[in-house]
Amino acid sequence: MALPQITEAAGSLRYRVKFSERDDVGDQYGNVSTGWVDRFTVAANITPGTGGEAIQAARLAGRQPVTIRVRRSPDTALIRTDWKATNLGDGTEYNIRTAIDPFQGTVEHGKWCDMLAEAGVAI
Repeated sequence: MALPQITEAAGSLRYRVKFSERDDVGDQYGNVSTGWVDRFTVAANITPGTGGEAIQAARLAGRQPVTIRVRRSPDTALIRTDWKATNLGDGTEYNIRTAIDPFQGTVEHGKWCDMLAEAGVAI
């Protein structure tokens, strides 16, 4: 039996999301400050987490778990858990928790990158 083909229409990538990497900068006095370096902006889909006790508890604590899906590319392959994502439409910043290939072992393998992320937490 063949696996079903799973596709994501380009129209579902309706958000523009900027990805930034943490950067530590030292000054002449030896002080180190942390800033962000913008790496790239891509089209993405942002889906709020629904259901489950953990999701409900997160909402009660003021956190909003989401899944951010982007097309896999040389840029998006660099995304790590110490990066942040910013929805350019409303300015919401997300702390990236994981970045995975959601279709490991299927015909869609290598085409997408899913990130579990949270808004409303320290970034």
